[in-house]
Amino acid sequence: MVNVRAQDPFAKVSLMVGVGLALLAVAAPAPAYVVEAVATISAAEGEDRTRLDGAIQAAIEDVAAHAVAFTPTLVALLDAKLIGDRIFLFVLLADREGEQTIKVLLNERLVSGGSKMLGTNTAGPTR
Repeated sequence: MVNVRAQDPFAKVSLMVGVGLALLAVAAPAPAYVVEAVATISAAEGEDRTRLDGAIQAAIEDVAAHAVAFTPTLVALLDAKLIGDRIFLFVLLADREGEQTIKVLLNERLVSGGSKMLGTNTAGPTR
């Protein structure tokens, strides 16, 4: 049998190392990234539907590639506003964890507004 005294420096170091390893073993929640970005295109692009679609697509791809430091798994055009000679595009970008965060937030908004939660059965229990 080994007798370890509380004053033994090796015992203290071993205890600290053990606690440190235990803390490392606990899984930290993954960060969720959700970003709304604004891109603009010339209003002149709106004169032709094909040019407009191409300009919107290029602006959204540019935002997804350069405005965020993560790879988006969700890219959505939320709104577009014509202001002066520019069309402002409001783009939502999220990673996989961010998509889950958006679902939780939407469900919370629906529940607090008295509506049904997303993904639930509205028929109620069967008998």
